Amino acid sequence: MDDKQSSEKRPVGQNAKQQQLDKYRISNVGKPLTTNEGRKISNDQYQLKVGPRGPSLREDRDYLEKMTHFVKEEILERIVHPRGYGAHGEFVCYKSMKHVTKACFLQEAGQKTPVFNRFSTVQGRRGSKDTARDMRCWGAKFYTEEGNYDLTTINNPVLINNDAMKFPDAMHAYFNK
Repeated sequence: MDDKQSSEKRPVGQNAKQQQLDKYRISNVGKPLTTNEGRKISNDQYQLKVGPRGPSLREDRDYLEKMTHFVKEEILERIVHPRGYGAHGEFVCYKSMKHVTKACFLQEAGQKTPVFNRFSTVQGRRGSKDTARDMRCWGAKFYTEEGNYDLTTINNPVLINNDAMKFPDAMHAYFNK
């Protein structure tokens, strides 16, 4: 049988590789998601919050369990921000920003604040290319009189920080690309 005839007998959207993988797929439809203790949970996509846009609650055991699993993953190829570079320096506030913030290091023009900048790749183990197209991250730690102020950015086109519960899922999807 040639390839044209075999493709006519397959359902739309199916190819030979999909049929080969079907025997290894497991359907969890109708099975509840459970915690480590076997307790059924209704949703692992959103954290418990105070109101629709309020802060997250520390009582969210499902979130804490999910993040504990994520933090303890020891798969070397999946370590987030495995390599990077840093530089110490000084941040100088050139214009007072009192009208938009209460951060002490942005109150007075000319105020100097020690800062540490970190530039890293999000994925890529030891020996991987620095020139590969990859998500990149930049972080700055300002050592202020009120304590440390951390600012982190990532060039990810999808916003995942609206709910921290989605972060492990987004990282797993990224590493499995």
